Amino acid sequence: MEQDLKEKSLVSRVFVPSLIIANFSLFVVDIITKVFLPDITITFFGSSDPVFVAITSQLRTLSNAASLVFGLLLGVLAVRYSHKKLLVLGVLCISVGALGCSFAPNLIFMQIFYAIEGIGTTVAGIMAMVLLGEMLPLNKKGASTAWVMTGGAIANLVGTSVISLFFVETESWRSFLLWFALPVSLMALVAAYFGIPSPAQKQEQDIKKGDYLKAFKQIFQKKSAAVCLIGNMLRVASVSGGFLVIAFFRADFGLSIATGATVGLGIIIVSIVGQLIGGHLLNRIGRKRLAVITMIIEGITLPLLAFAPELWIALIILYFNSFIGAFAGPALINLTLEQVPQSRGTIMSINSVLLSLGGTIGVGISGLVLALYYYTGVFVVFGLLILATAAIFFFFVEDPCVTKSTESMKPKPS
Repeated sequence: MEQDLKEKSLVSRVFVPSLIIANFSLFVVDIITKVFLPDITITFFGSSDPVFVAITSQLRTLSNAASLVFGLLLGVLAVRYSHKKLLVLGVLCISVGALGCSFAPNLIFMQIFYAIEGIGTTVAGIMAMVLLGEMLPLNKKGASTAWVMTGGAIANLVGTSVISLFFVETESWRSFLLWFALPVSLMALVAAYFGIPSPAQKQEQDIKKGDYLKAFKQIFQKKSAAVCLIGNMLRVASVSGGFLVIAFFRADFGLSIATGATVGLGIIIVSIVGQLIGGHLLNRIGRKRLAVITMIIEGITLPLLAFAPELWIALIILYFNSFIGAFAGPALINLTLEQVPQSRGTIMSINSVLLSLGGTIGVGISGLVLALYYYTGVFVVFGLLILATAAIFFFFVEDPCVTKSTESMKPKPS
């Protein structure tokens, strides 16, 4: 008994840090389409013309589409297999994707392996949040969610720093994948395997097909839960044009690769701070209220970026917008987790499908708007979309936690 208690204590200490490391690996490969997008375009097209950049940016569209399809299958896989095994499988796909992209001879192969990495990111990301929702009490989820989410922000912070120091040549995006992204994903495999507790029994022994179908019914029959999922999809669509920010600064203000990476570094720092503050404010302000207020401010300030006359003014607007927008992340995740507490695994699987769809729509729109109306049109369109998303959450989504005691509420297993 004493040995069991010691093992449980050890697991409780390494559980959240292990999820942070796993989440760290989900965003490393994604950095290349933010910082190296013009350079990847030159590699495969020989030119950084905006039309070719728009075509290359659709790497993310195919990746999101593949994630959408696999997200549909994940609903079945989550019933048959343990959430830990699925998390490990997701991180493994990221390793395969990183290796394949680093040696891709043309854009087609690049698209294939980037999609495999996207599938891994979807699976591991869903399972991380489901495990978090299942194992922690309500009053601890806000801060813990924020810390796990910072794994992604820290990945961008470290990744852009490494790029600015060691990978500043046009073709260096391949070396970045091989010598940084791949080792990071392998370390995440170790953390996920040893730091996350394994289930005592296989999930299929505890969950029946009828229970799974009932969970879907509970979600879609509850108006607030269904609209929350739609709102999350629009939220992702509204921020999917963010990967064009560095390209915008390089095009309009003539920044180099290293300077562009430094600008990205600042975005990551303010986003980390915003996420952590947002996570700690959840119990005090409320999930819905915090998300709506911050999205309204974000939607108003984003279009101003396109009209900034000087670099320093554009940077102030960019960093303020990124800081405020980061507050909404932990708020929306926790708001979704608590819509139907008894079916967290199901609602997060559905959520992931809609998030992938939102990302596909958002990236597609950003590429089209960029080709037609330059970066000015991108920021204006997505600013309006953020405001529309805030309105949907304000009028149609309920916060179930406003009447609950966050000090005593315990999680219900999915």
